[in-house]
Amino acid sequence: MKLLEDAKQNDVGEPVVYAGGLATVYCWGVFAGATVKLIISPDKTNWFDLDGYTLTGPIKPKNLQISECWIQGQVIGGGPTTNVNLMLKHFSY
Repeated sequence: MKLLEDAKQNDVGEPVVYAGGLATVYCWGVFAGATVKLIISPDKTNWFDLDGYTLTGPIKPKNLQISECWIQGQVIGGGPTTNVNLMLKHFSY
């Protein structure tokens, strides 16, 4: 699921329901001083930073395991060349 696609400075992705379980997080692009956060919510009202997913640059794919929740990508700051992508791929068994 794409949480951010070609996101610019101070963009916020649409919240989506994550069914829970094991997934891999991918993040790439031009940060240009931006911070990208993966945030989660149990109720789509109260949002929390997900530990280990406040990013200041591209990362190698990284696994996470969480329960069912709302999930969203957020870009904080950046510049005119900021262009980032954040994707979550759920493991299929």
